[in-house]
Amino acid sequence: MSEFELSAGVYSPNSLSIMKGEGAIVWDSAEKKYIDCVGGHGVTSVGHSNPKVAEAVKNAWENYAFATARHPHAKREEFLEKLSEKMPFEKSKIFLSNSGAEAVEAALKFARLATGRTKILAAKRSFHGRTFGALSATWRPEFREPFEPLVPDFDFFAFNKVDSLAEKIDRKTAAVILEVVQGEGGVHIATKEFLDGVRKLCDENGTLLIIDEVQSGICRTGKFLALENFGAKPDIVCLAKALGGGYPIGATVFRANLFGEKNIRGRHASTFGGNLPACAAALAVLGFCEEENLCEKAQENGEFLKSKLEEISSPKIREIRGIGLMLAIDLKIPAKEIVGKLQEEGVLVLQTGAKTIRLLPPLVISKEEIGGVVAKIQKVLMHQQA
Repeated sequence: MSEFELSAGVYSPNSLSIMKGEGAIVWDSAEKKYIDCVGGHGVTSVGHSNPKVAEAVKNAWENYAFATARHPHAKREEFLEKLSEKMPFEKSKIFLSNSGAEAVEAALKFARLATGRTKILAAKRSFHGRTFGALSATWRPEFREPFEPLVPDFDFFAFNKVDSLAEKIDRKTAAVILEVVQGEGGVHIATKEFLDGVRKLCDENGTLLIIDEVQSGICRTGKFLALENFGAKPDIVCLAKALGGGYPIGATVFRANLFGEKNIRGRHASTFGGNLPACAAALAVLGFCEEENLCEKAQENGEFLKSKLEEISSPKIREIRGIGLMLAIDLKIPAKEIVGKLQEEGVLVLQTGAKTIRLLPPLVISKEEIGGVVAKIQKVLMHQQA
């Protein structure tokens, strides 16, 4: 029996069987080569089969016993110290989990626990995950409706519209949760004025600000965190995807005084959160980002890719938008066929919504590979016009 016959059936089938990868390139079972601009939905920022990450995980499996986060370990401590240094807090506390949705779930629970309130406000077009709490903060009806009623006391406001938030926020609001760059929502970027206005409203109402950096974090936008591009000041930050370089890990980071004198021991936990191979992988990722100047590379190559896409003369393109190597091609035609044609041409991209293509290549992608991507996009769009 095939994998699709045996699996649950929740994923749209794609006959492409990816067998190996290196850097920004993957190969299928027939050894056909593809330039990967999906990047595991933003996971493979340090490249496929990154040797430093692989060696770190191998060493962890061979030398460390499995231990939950109740038992301290020098490797976990080293990782937590390194991650804390990169956070926008004078002093941080970090909860480790296994995914972006789990990082968001922890953030929502911590916000309710810290404030004693229940109301959560999220932005329209947002995507924060598919578990019940994260899904309750996710906008798209097709994700939400099959599972309603969801967690109560969630509501939505218009992204980049401070007045819309002002109409919803009050002294009962535990938290506002935001993506600085809405990934699944089509790569829409928050303005500094909006983020400053959100912070002001949160402060006036005693409300916490959660920034979801699950997809935009770890150098993707040219800064370690996307929020750094705008000077945003959160109370809680959610990380995952690229943090482990392909090994599952999530992190919920918050300012150390979030709970004041409140004892939260036993209020949340994760069996696999903070496992040593995951911490070793993430520590290797942080080291690689620094050694290879991935923030600078993402900014430089992102500007290069964006400029080359903008040079494509096609009436089918409505807009090119994005920041760093987190880009979108907004089309005037359905994106599904374009995505399929690009795969045939050896370029993998993501569809986001009916008419938008998203590009999340590994940050190690070369200018030559970027040129190949742009050439294939131009070729497919020209063929579509004919």
